[in-house]
Amino acid sequence: MSRELRVHSVPTRAEHWRTVIEIAAIMAAGVWAIYTFVYEQRIKPLSEHASFTTPTTVEQGPRLGGIVFLTIHKGLQNTGNVPVAIAAETLTVYGERLRDRRSVRRRTTPLAAEVYDDVPRRPADVLYSFARLRNGAIGGSPMSNFMAPAHASTEEDTLLAVPLHLFPVVLISRKDYIARFPIGPKIGVKIVRDEQGAYDLQSVDASGEYDSAAEYAIRP
Repeated sequence: MSRELRVHSVPTRAEHWRTVIEIAAIMAAGVWAIYTFVYEQRIKPLSEHASFTTPTTVEQGPRLGGIVFLTIHKGLQNTGNVPVAIAAETLTVYGERLRDRRSVRRRTTPLAAEVYDDVPRRPADVLYSFARLRNGAIGGSPMSNFMAPAHASTEEDTLLAVPLHLFPVVLISRKDYIARFPIGPKIGVKIVRDEQGAYDLQSVDASGEYDSAAEYAIRP
């Protein structure tokens, strides 16, 4: 009766340590991959600042008699790696009228100087004004969010019918309180009215306040 012979291979000391080193390298690579993922997705964003722009554009639509339709696009463009949100906002549109004649106006500061010698414009009437406290503001609506994820954008539109013979130019004024999303602690801000009856925002903390204003000449 034949006997079955079995040969057992015993790794050398060098092979043994090579195997140990390979296992350790695989484990280290796995740990590094997990750390890198957690760092990039969880730890790093906590230290990054919000980066964004707040474009406001006007699109002139059809004309019906002496009425011109304007669509105002109020945007929030997130150019950073963390989500951002608007906690509170105002948007006001003033109709501007022209004065009767040209006049010289100079503005001079230690850092800049300019002169105008055209026909002055002046805000005459409030054509539209709104203010809103969203979820990120103290006392704001918990169901109202205006949020843009990282590298994304969002916007809201407002349609106005403007009598061209009265207001050849409109002035669009905007104020936003913006911070990283989710916003915490919430921003203390309240709605007020200015001397012309338009809505405005008021806060003791101006760190998250972003103001802008621009004129738009209506095409005849």
